[in-house]
Amino acid sequence: MPSLFFADLVREHCHEGGAGALTPAGALPGHRGFADAVPADTPFHYAIAGVAFAGEWEAGTGRIDGAGRLARDSVAASSNGGAAVDFTPGLKTLALTVGADWFAARDASAAAVEAALGGKQPLSTLHPGTATGAADDLITVRRGEGWVNIPIASFAYQSASGAVTVGAPLACPAGSAAAPALSFAGDANTGLFNAGADAIGFALGGTERARMTATGLGFGTTTPYARVELVAAASMPGLGIGAAAGAQNLGFELYGLMDSLPPAQARGFVGIGNSGVGIAGDLLLAPRSSTMASIRFLTGSAGAVERWRITAAGTLQPGSDNGYDLGAASMRVRTIYAATGAINTSDARDKAWRGAPDAAELRAARRIAAELGFYQWLGAIAEKGAGAARLHFGVRAQAVWAIMAEEGLVDPIGGEGGADGARYAFLCRDEWPDAEGVQTRFGVREGQLALFLIAGLEARIAALEAAA
Repeated sequence: MPSLFFADLVREHCHEGGAGALTPAGALPGHRGFADAVPADTPFHYAIAGVAFAGEWEAGTGRIDGAGRLARDSVAASSNGGAAVDFTPGLKTLALTVGADWFAARDASAAAVEAALGGKQPLSTLHPGTATGAADDLITVRRGEGWVNIPIASFAYQSASGAVTVGAPLACPAGSAAAPALSFAGDANTGLFNAGADAIGFALGGTERARMTATGLGFGTTTPYARVELVAAASMPGLGIGAAAGAQNLGFELYGLMDSLPPAQARGFVGIGNSGVGIAGDLLLAPRSSTMASIRFLTGSAGAVERWRITAAGTLQPGSDNGYDLGAASMRVRTIYAATGAINTSDARDKAWRGAPDAAELRAARRIAAELGFYQWLGAIAEKGAGAARLHFGVRAQAVWAIMAEEGLVDPIGGEGGADGARYAFLCRDEWPDAEGVQTRFGVREGQLALFLIAGLEARIAALEAAA
């Protein structure tokens, strides 16, 4: 039997007619109007009584529709033989009431319950008590007009082992970081919640600290782009690993697929050697198997490119031949220590040979040789003082450039062609932008310049010998 809405003293008069919905026209004295007591579209018992036409009446179930009218959904009894009455326009009353059929159905239901329970032992009177349940225990519940037995395994129950057992998938509300769907009795704002479609949020102290999505697990981010992504906070590091007191070393392993680089299964080792005091020690990068003999350094976004490699023999080499520089004009290497000199490629097969210097080039070489001299670096003077700063021997790059320009070999610095007009590799000029604008630095390739000066000296000696 469906549950219907009840309210006291709801009665209004009406002047409309017809077999359809009727519009209430105001509450009778001592009564309330439908709009004040009955929610819209909520079923209730109604009674319509004719006043101007006393022989017309109807009782049934209906509701107040969105337009505020009495919608007559089902007729239980009427002056039209139980069918809907086509009321004549004129004064009538509309009332919220209780139908006789409802009382009859209620009495029948009570009688059925009494018959079903008649002669049965009341629940929990003479049965022994127990603190736990078994999977085959049965619970009797009311279903419709009768009773059914449901296994306790269909519910959450505490088993003999002390664990609360759930016999079916557990469906929880979504919850939130402040009120997780799964939390703890003494810590209600810490637990798990549904952070969105296919996403689990991990809440601690009412704040989301991690999220797992179909993509991966993110710490410090709600949209991880990798299997595990960790984003550091401004006031704390992203990852901290500490060894126990007195431990001498700590290592962790990173392994996976290195795209487009053999071997496909590149398994490596990253370790931190700890001396036992603070975090002093060494950072170790090492191959983990014989199939991975080198350590490779890649940069770039998707499809990163190998830039440098340390081979199994300990050689540091670039990722491609003649592809990368060591240092830059704005970020120089200070001192290079080497047991032997640098080897420069000089294979004749790689060269388009022009030949000996011409007369202007020889004049420039002789003039540049006259510019050779000692100097001290300003940075060394500022650091050590003029008396302690070391003396170096060489040239000033701008003076060399000026001599070459005066001999018509290159464009002058700042001239119409600019410094870009230099064709000689021993003349160097680099630019880079920074916060203060575009910075410039001049330099020379000393090896090539020295050979150029030797050619000028050789030409001078040859000329002297020919004149003697």
